[in-house]
Amino acid sequence: MNDMKNGIRLFRERKKMSISELARRVGVTRQHMGRLESSKRKLTSEWAVRIAPHLETTPQELIFPNIAKADLNRFQSVFEIAGGDGAFPSEPSISIQQDLLANLMPGATSHKLQLVIVDNDDMNRHIGRGDAVIVDLDNKTATRPGIYALRIAGELQLRFLSPTTSGTILVRSDNPNIPEETAKPGDLSIIGRARLKISTI
Repeated sequence: MNDMKNGIRLFRERKKMSISELARRVGVTRQHMGRLESSKRKLTSEWAVRIAPHLETTPQELIFPNIAKADLNRFQSVFEIAGGDGAFPSEPSISIQQDLLANLMPGATSHKLQLVIVDNDDMNRHIGRGDAVIVDLDNKTATRPGIYALRIAGELQLRFLSPTTSGTILVRSDNPNIPEETAKPGDLSIIGRARLKISTI
């Protein structure tokens, strides 16, 4: 069984780089880098973005190191939603074995899935900062309660949406500073419904 928590050590050793040298390049102490590498400190997406260029890899491969060793022909690719411009990226962020994808998300197809790396605490009772969420782009209408990816003021954000009997949508966040509100379906820019959360242990 593979007990690798993240890919820092894998890619660092491939580069024949010491942990001290990597820490120097990233601009942190050796002790701090050691805690990240051993998963005593969580490797968030922000840290992965800082470290990946020094190891000539991607942030996704640092967070999910098995991607680098997988035969991607057996997998469905999931692409990351770009930060606000809607452009479709050329490189997959994560790939999921087809049988597993069918079990986890029945009816979902790979070309309609995108990945969001959560960078805020707006839904922290359900999804934490640094978690990855797979969004089903076929679900652009809140016909049932769930967590959806929305475009709010040009930014991609996650919210709990629940349809009401009056035809409006209840929009809620776990952040107490964001008030609950009701919106008409046409007023919401829904990207898709969150179907799967991937989190480090």
